[in-house]
Amino acid sequence: MKGVTLKEIAQLAKVSVSTVSLALNNKPGVRPETRAKVVEIARALNYVPNAAARSLANGRAQAIGLVNPISLEQLFSSAEFFMHLSRGLHQAAREKGYNVYLLISETEQETSKMITEIVSQRRVDGLIITNPMEPVVFPSKLHRQRFPCVFVGRPAGFNAVYVDNSNVEIGRVGTAHLLALGHTKIAFVSGPLAFTHCQDRLAGYKLALEEAGIPFDERLVCQAEQKEKTILETLRSWIPTVEFTAVFATSVLHAVCTVAVCRELGFRVPEEIAVVCVEDSSLAKYYSPPITAIELDSFWLGYWAVQLLLRLINGEDPGSPVLLPGRLVVRASSIPYRERR
Repeated sequence: MKGVTLKEIAQLAKVSVSTVSLALNNKPGVRPETRAKVVEIARALNYVPNAAARSLANGRAQAIGLVNPISLEQLFSSAEFFMHLSRGLHQAAREKGYNVYLLISETEQETSKMITEIVSQRRVDGLIITNPMEPVVFPSKLHRQRFPCVFVGRPAGFNAVYVDNSNVEIGRVGTAHLLALGHTKIAFVSGPLAFTHCQDRLAGYKLALEEAGIPFDERLVCQAEQKEKTILETLRSWIPTVEFTAVFATSVLHAVCTVAVCRELGFRVPEEIAVVCVEDSSLAKYYSPPITAIELDSFWLGYWAVQLLLRLINGEDPGSPVLLPGRLVVRASSIPYRERR
């Protein structure tokens, strides 16, 4: 079925096509009463803007790209996080008439090549890049090209626009909860510390220990890639070498794997090992025991990433980085310290 055109709206409103275009795009130069009349007619006719025509008119693709520079296995291990993130991206983009394209690359080299092609061909108007690591090579290309880009996660070693969780505070709050329960030997189980969110959560862990007057012991830090098999193998070789009564894990997958290996080795959870994690999934709620967690809201990470990116695309000042808090939800996995018999 043929869509309604600007010309048809103009005829009904008794104004020019250019006036209709200005009114529907909220541009200056149109009297308020005329704008209201045009909008009312457009709504009555179920007018849908022609994205292709609008793109030709403003020289934009009306699209943004979401780049996930991690393996597919790591992506799917955090499926709920990325689902909520993508929903936030989609909603914010849709509100402004933009499409979102998912661009997956499994290595940094592949990411660099993909970004070079996207920037040179202008397939999208801007990029949102998740999971910044240290070091990275592609930001300099984006900077030289003055290509709009926003990171989800704090970038390391260079200035960039980003949105992130308050990861230092998240690490501090989770560790402080365990300290308040009487635990002093708290392990920190993390993804690779090349990821800046893991670095920041470790900084928060250290801060909580310092505030409690407990020395930091690097032997209690274990890091493993966001892959179930790798995490289990790492924990099986590490746990027998250290002594702890509680664990702060930087993801629900690391927490679940820690519980599994502790049980394999004969420890009772939570009676002998209390557990707190960071999560944005339903797994922690329904695990046995339900895991105390710092809950995130990745929907708003995605939503704000698009808001900042569109400001850059429009030549506006994006302002300061957006940092979103977490929320401690206490469940059965964290109980007061009991001396082992």
